[in-house]
Amino acid sequence: MCQIIRAQYRAALKEGTRDEKLLELVEVCRERAEQKRKDGSLLTAAMFRYNRLVFLYIEYIGINSNVKVEAIPDVWFSDLSAVLYIWPELSGNKNWAYMFPVFWFDQPESLTQWKRKKKPDRRCGRIAVLYPEQLFSYVCHHQAIVKEGLLVGDRYQMISLHENLLFSYFEIPREREQVNIRQIKQESEEIKAWMAANPESHFYHFPEAKGENFLIISELFTVG
Repeated sequence: MCQIIRAQYRAALKEGTRDEKLLELVEVCRERAEQKRKDGSLLTAAMFRYNRLVFLYIEYIGINSNVKVEAIPDVWFSDLSAVLYIWPELSGNKNWAYMFPVFWFDQPESLTQWKRKKKPDRRCGRIAVLYPEQLFSYVCHHQAIVKEGLLVGDRYQMISLHENLLFSYFEIPREREQVNIRQIKQESEEIKAWMAANPESHFYHFPEAKGENFLIISELFTVG
């Protein structure tokens, strides 16, 4: 039985990286992702950029693979290593830092259940920065919402954390598949607790986000 693993990562471009060189390498990565999709190793991949930060979302189909999910971008997209800094992770030096899942509305149970009924109009990435003193409040509230499993939202949204930086993946139209983890209609008490915690106070606001907590960032490629 195949297992679908969702994961998100961040990387940092070396200073002086030319856009032309980056886009050339990104196209190689897109082609690699498309090949992985065709051979049944991948459902979806999407790469985004904000200034010198690069983010990746994947839905990986794990069938007898000896590659750990934390290492997938370094193995599959090694062509980008020439323009990326190295993260000194606990598990070893990597170009891509694994981001820890914090929030989602649904989770894959099977390939049949998870496959999209229709291709999305757009795949999007967005980022947010948490004030350090509010980081654990954000994580605890959002993990409580996930554990409760009652809040309804778009099936494919996922938010992960590395340091105090959040990366969120979602698809448009967002209302196409509105679900929750427990698959029952019941009011969420945990979302009330989060709203009472003054969500706005948790976020540093990017000036270009025009008051929104999350800033939508540029797409480099999407596959799926």
